[in-house]
Amino acid sequence: MGGDSLRAVWARARAYSCADRLRLKYSVSMNRRDFLVAAGALAPALTAAQQTQPLGDPRVEKLTAPASPAIALNHLGFLPDSPKIFIYRLTGGAAPTEFTVRDIASVPNPLRITRPLRKTASDFGECLVGDFSDVKGEMLMLQATAGGERSVPFFIRSDAWRRTLPKAVSYHRAQRCGVAVPGVHPACHLDDARRRDNGQHVDLTGGWHDAGDLRKWMDATMTNAFGLLHLARNLGEDWDPAGSGLAPILEEVRWGNRYFLKMQDTDGLVWADVAGGVNGDNSDNHWTDNLRGTADDRYVNTGKPGLVQAMWTALQAMVFQAFRAADPGYGQACLDAGVRCWRAAKREGNTRELSWWAIAAAEMHRATGAEEYAAAAATLGAELLRRQNTSFEGGQKQVRGYFLAGTNPRAPYADAVYSALPPLALLALAAQFPKHLEAQRWRDAVRLHLDEYVLPMTSRSAYRIMPFGVFFGSPTKEHYRPLAGELTYRYFLPVRQRSWWLGTTSHLECYAALLGEAAHIFGNRAYRDLAYRQLEWIMGANPFGACLMTGEGMRNPYPHSRYVGLIIGGIMNGIAGNVEDEPVLDMEYGFDWRTTEYWSPHNAFYLWANSVLERR
Repeated sequence: MGGDSLRAVWARARAYSCADRLRLKYSVSMNRRDFLVAAGALAPALTAAQQTQPLGDPRVEKLTAPASPAIALNHLGFLPDSPKIFIYRLTGGAAPTEFTVRDIASVPNPLRITRPLRKTASDFGECLVGDFSDVKGEMLMLQATAGGERSVPFFIRSDAWRRTLPKAVSYHRAQRCGVAVPGVHPACHLDDARRRDNGQHVDLTGGWHDAGDLRKWMDATMTNAFGLLHLARNLGEDWDPAGSGLAPILEEVRWGNRYFLKMQDTDGLVWADVAGGVNGDNSDNHWTDNLRGTADDRYVNTGKPGLVQAMWTALQAMVFQAFRAADPGYGQACLDAGVRCWRAAKREGNTRELSWWAIAAAEMHRATGAEEYAAAAATLGAELLRRQNTSFEGGQKQVRGYFLAGTNPRAPYADAVYSALPPLALLALAAQFPKHLEAQRWRDAVRLHLDEYVLPMTSRSAYRIMPFGVFFGSPTKEHYRPLAGELTYRYFLPVRQRSWWLGTTSHLECYAALLGEAAHIFGNRAYRDLAYRQLEWIMGANPFGACLMTGEGMRNPYPHSRYVGLIIGGIMNGIAGNVEDEPVLDMEYGFDWRTTEYWSPHNAFYLWANSVLERR
């Protein structure tokens, strides 16, 4: 291959798989500019026909869980004082009656216990469930066995979760755009971006690549900063067991926020994305030559969606608070920018947007103490209360307390990323304004949501995960599980509603954050335990026995990360569903974006949830 021209090499590369292309491009000797020009061949613009995607994905929808492994157990292990649940899926063959946990480290008098398994009717099929929560000592290498199968080795230790935080944080540096990241990619996209409306070039370099691609959506990539800032707020200098302190967190936040600040227009409002393409297509999803004014320059979408304004305002208020002592001048500049956005924006929209505006009001008041934010917070809180279902609807008396997507009482709120945001927003208001006349109503609304919606819904599965949402009847032509009366539910996003559907990692992590916050506020240990069950699904306690964080656990899917490959600490979209609402996950190295792509919100909510749960 040494004598081949780049043109010839890349002509052949187009016929290779994505993994083959990654290996190929590193095997050719080239300078930085040649590398990027050649790599651009990996992402040609989509044709009009390609942009019209069919509903569903036949290959992915067949990727249901195989019979083995039958054991579902959190690969990270357990905290000494937490529940320790063992699940054995019944997939045929003789059913074991007991399971054994033993210490496989070289220690004197190693632990060996045997406990009974009980059959449990559960969504996703019958399971055997065992409990070894009485084992509370710290142990570094355990293994469970049942039915002739061994589990992944695991720990019982007080830092079982906290020790993963540095990996999840390091993911952000690997996703940096506009700078060389050694071992990941050369300096990139130094020519971002040109306006799609008038062609004018604006310096919008920097930020983070959003996912397994090279785009820079504002709403999604801002979640990176929220996750880092919640980590800093909840755990402070002690977030890293190695003792790195807050400096690397603040440095990463500043890196991302440099790009976010550039995206504010002169009217105070904020643009939507760089390289999002036309209507979200892949036309801008490519490497460039780093030279301004050439044909491969990527575009900025100068639309100004309400969601972006709400998130951006909340973010700048949080950045001010984080930097108030370390760099007060920088913090004040960020707060001033947030004030301009707040005053230019309209605080309206759907329930997701209003929830972010409520969080923005709480954060702006926390930053400034100004009455205008307290008044806005009360108004927004009242509207969120109006958008909560408080009666038993649809001819059933099993669940209530869910939120509505808007004002339609037959349209429950469900969101793939911000699923628990309305109650999180109400908790933020209650925490910031504890003596407000409505503070108790805000707290009561959250308890209603948890006790009469979340707890009943999570009890329907041995895994205790929160379903994606409830529905009235069957809105699309696919299976909706009957709940009671007119109400149905799905664990996963509908796959016949639109072409964009994916795994539920952020949905579960968002609920873990809510349950963790509620455990602190209400002193309810059961909320904390349930929060960990959401995270355990992501880290291996699922029907595939697969850990969805690269660099932790076992049976990790290969990620849809077609530009840089594996990123340690990256978390994938995760397990999705098919028409029958059965779990599906690409374990075949098929680069399926729906289940195996990295995405900013997953790392963000992982940091948020774990830092809340670790907070003392």
